[in-house]
Amino acid sequence: MITLYTALSLWGLPSISPACMELETWLRMAKLPYKMVMITADNFKLAPKGKVPFIDYQGKLVGDAALIIEMLKQKEAINLDDGLTPVERSISLAFRRTIKENTFWGIPYIRYNIEKNWQHFRAVLAQALFPETPIESSEPFAEEFRKTVLSQMHGHGIGRHSSQEIIQIICADFQALSDFLADKLFFMGEQATTLDATVYGYIGNFIKPPYSSPIVDYALQRANLCDHYERMTQEFFSERSLNQSIPVHS
Repeated sequence: MITLYTALSLWGLPSISPACMELETWLRMAKLPYKMVMITADNFKLAPKGKVPFIDYQGKLVGDAALIIEMLKQKEAINLDDGLTPVERSISLAFRRTIKENTFWGIPYIRYNIEKNWQHFRAVLAQALFPETPIESSEPFAEEFRKTVLSQMHGHGIGRHSSQEIIQIICADFQALSDFLADKLFFMGEQATTLDATVYGYIGNFIKPPYSSPIVDYALQRANLCDHYERMTQEFFSERSLNQSIPVHS
């Protein structure tokens, strides 16, 4: 049994962390049984790379969603991309890298950098990290966490841009995804592959939280991306209420 250390489930999402949601989706697509542990400040110190998700697999803690997937593909002899051509695998990898290394930064921009959104997300973050602590006591820690995230955005480079430039950059990624998906059921054809798990986790964390931004508006206007999100939900999460976590899936 794999133990998945993941972030809070909220807003109808399996997780408020896109990488956690990506990995849980992949586990379901691969039909690998797992149990979930919601990460808090108390157990966050276990994270081998200082971030979520991570898993306990055969007694070893492994971090980073992409590396976990690659490890499980080898250990469990499962490859959701087996039917793809070399060119298709290259396209899939390029899109996944784009989403995880570039598009992702639109999420912290929306949650941490837009003040109106932060006033709400601060309480969400405090509840997730310190579920047993009164909000008024835990929110200062959330403020420190915010400073860290904004510093990471600046270090990455995207945080050095103006709001309009960030919007332009992230929306261009959405347009590329929408153009490539076109009218297909899934990104690489008739069957869901690893790329679909990645897109699902990240797109969901843009369009489902109650936070306003021109980036969110743009994503919601890409009807095929929104339809893909709903299709993935029906295919891989229909048996559970998405606003509640479950301890075991098999």
